[in-house]
Amino acid sequence: MTAAMTVRLAAKDASSVLVVCQLVAGGVAFVVNIFAARALAPAGRGELALLLQIAYLSSLGLLLGCDRSLVAVYAGNSVRAVARACIRLLRLPSLLGLTVAVVLLTVPAFGDWRTSLAFAVLFAVVNAFVRGIRSIAIATGHHRGFYGYTLVSQGLLILGCALLFLLRVDNIAIWLLTYLFAGAMPTAVWIVRWTRSGAAAAQHIGGTEHACLVAERLRQARREGLQLLPAAVANSGMLRLDRLLLPAMASAGALGIYASVGTMTELIAWPLLAMADSRLGTWREAYDRGALSLHRFLSLAIAYALVSAALGGVLIHVLLVPLLGSRYAAAGELIAPLVLAAATLGVSQLLISALTATRRNILASGAEIVGFAVSGVAYVVLIPRFGALGAAYGSVVGYGSCLLVAGAALFNARCRSTVAAAKVER
Repeated sequence: MTAAMTVRLAAKDASSVLVVCQLVAGGVAFVVNIFAARALAPAGRGELALLLQIAYLSSLGLLLGCDRSLVAVYAGNSVRAVARACIRLLRLPSLLGLTVAVVLLTVPAFGDWRTSLAFAVLFAVVNAFVRGIRSIAIATGHHRGFYGYTLVSQGLLILGCALLFLLRVDNIAIWLLTYLFAGAMPTAVWIVRWTRSGAAAAQHIGGTEHACLVAERLRQARREGLQLLPAAVANSGMLRLDRLLLPAMASAGALGIYASVGTMTELIAWPLLAMADSRLGTWREAYDRGALSLHRFLSLAIAYALVSAALGGVLIHVLLVPLLGSRYAAAGELIAPLVLAAATLGVSQLLISALTATRRNILASGAEIVGFAVSGVAYVVLIPRFGALGAAYGSVVGYGSCLLVAGAALFNARCRSTVAAAKVER
């Protein structure tokens, strides 16, 4: 079996495993969302959502785009090598995050929020390594290991949140601590296991040449990560900015209602997001061979997005009040735009991965930045007037603009490649 065939088969397996893991995480998020909505008032649910968004965005600053560059640069390498590279890339940013958390805990100027903010920063550090674990698994083909990791981490999260629900705990810091523990424990175990994997077999590898190769790959991973960082920041800006602006422009209660529905509708996009990440390595390998074909795959993705959006919207509308309670009945008007936004997001990220695979990182970042800018303007215009509903329609506008720009860039790149190939044939 050739190396190219091995990469393609591994990528197909990775796609299925990542989709399953994404569905497991989505199912847990769905249930945890119910626990939080039942235990917390909309305002408290909004505060928890706000702190989680701060953590997720902060983790991007720690990663510096390396979660995607690890997959592109280290595809097919040993799990030990990739895990060690991940640690080296995250070492200094993690120390910075830990320092910020210590400052928050010791400086009284931050008031009652200092403990919750400190836990959010610690969770950002943990989440950076969580995303690193996922990238390591994709790059090395450790699919079963990542599946086990997902089951353990998500199991800890749902058990912890179930306990908080049963005890009716309404302390936001304790909810954040549960997220922190559920992420940190299995991540530490898997990182240690993977960095020690195959250690005996690798002892004979050494010398100046090997050290130079390791250093060069780290530089390449950092370089491509920085190229992809604007895309990552802009993408998360589109995903998270609405939840940061809603408390300021509307209320924490509006964010609580919005986040509760958004957690449900995001399940529509998650399989597409998993496919986008898992296909990056095999698409790049196929592109380098001149054999990349995306038409059929993207057509199926669009069909899935349309069908799942229609069915998901009906299902969420039926289950909304029975699951979350009457306090969230007003969220019914958010379902349609948020379902449409989720479907649009999933397809747009497939196009972004296609641009990245064809070594058009700047165009990928450009599409994400346009989407982020457009969504930001839409949120600022619509939220003060329409509240949570304005944020929902702002998401549709932002994701839609990203999809259009990425689609146009990919189409233009394909046309140029076709023209170039025709000139070569002549």
